[in-house]
Amino acid sequence: GGETGTGKACAEIVREVDDPGVMVNYDAGNVMDYLDVDPIPDIEACADTVRSFCMKDHRNWPKDQDCGPGFGEIDHYRLLHPVAFTGRRMPLCCENIFAPLVPRPAEPVGVDQLARRVREYLETVIAGLHAA
Repeated sequence: GGETGTGKACAEIVREVDDPGVMVNYDAGNVMDYLDVDPIPDIEACADTVRSFCMKDHRNWPKDQDCGPGFGEIDHYRLLHPVAFTGRRMPLCCENIFAPLVPRPAEPVGVDQLARRVREYLETVIAGLHAA
């Protein structure tokens, strides 16, 4: 864990390095959690340098907690929109799939259900962006 800086700060470094092999893996959950920065304006400041996402969500209330995409306060439609039409392949690597506030599943079937739910949520977001 820990913060790596805002997308804006990471983009400044990437632009200074100026190497096509060094790009941003954007983590909206960490931007919101560790830095208390709204990730939506932040992604807009770095979208041209983003090549992948560390997908999760975050809640500030009723408990400060990371969670799976769609369970928190991040608007994933707005988050992904700045990169949705770039023509670039954009890996979405799910760091967290769990529901907030409740105990994590004790059995593999519960983990599978959450993984399926997150995949279906992200597929719905992406389909919605392309349909709009």
